[in-house]
Amino acid sequence: MIFFNFKPTRKHIEIFEQNVAEFLKNDFPKIKEALALSSDFHSIQFPKKPSGIYISRGQQERIPLEYKINFDLYGLKVFNKKNKQYEEIILFYNQHLLTLIETKNPRNFHKTYDLYKFQIGDLKTKEINFENPDRKITLKILKEVSKDKLKQLEIENTFEIEINQNLYYTILNMKNGNYIAVDKSGKVYRLNHQQIEKVKKISNTVDDFFDLYQGNKSNLVHIMNQ
Repeated sequence: MIFFNFKPTRKHIEIFEQNVAEFLKNDFPKIKEALALSSDFHSIQFPKKPSGIYISRGQQERIPLEYKINFDLYGLKVFNKKNKQYEEIILFYNQHLLTLIETKNPRNFHKTYDLYKFQIGDLKTKEINFENPDRKITLKILKEVSKDKLKQLEIENTFEIEINQNLYYTILNMKNGNYIAVDKSGKVYRLNHQQIEKVKKISNTVDDFFDLYQGNKSNLVHIMNQ
């Protein structure tokens, strides 16, 4: 398969993730099992600290409690197509799902490494605490919202969605890849990829949004389908 891309695409990273899960299935079976339970993969970003590829996902409601561990994985080697050697890459897993690939040149990842060729080195993990970077942004947007109202939203696994060069941060998962989200100015939108108008503003503030939503998503079904 040939890709004509200047930077890695979501498809490149999906292929890499699936191949790693298959390659490590004997040493870390829960990685493959967690991937089978959730395909809620939305977008990739390229953070500078640490340098790498960050994978945004939706809420992982089907992931059992025993999978909900965050860890760095060391010892996996990936074939470097340029120097013809296997190089170790550090991978970060959130709930046994690949979340960050640490690499010096993330935008050349698919050109530098063979996404199908791996070796096992000194495999080990380091459990760590991880804070979703999109959660920080979302909480800043919602800083004036009361704690009682925040509890009615789904902030822990919020993630950034880019549509037509505009950024949105999910606050409710409406299933089937559809969301209620806010922009950085605090306006609230329904995001429905099944509608012709995929993005539609539903209120100018989060407080106004709570006139429509009192903790029951069924109240929003008609809005999602408009």
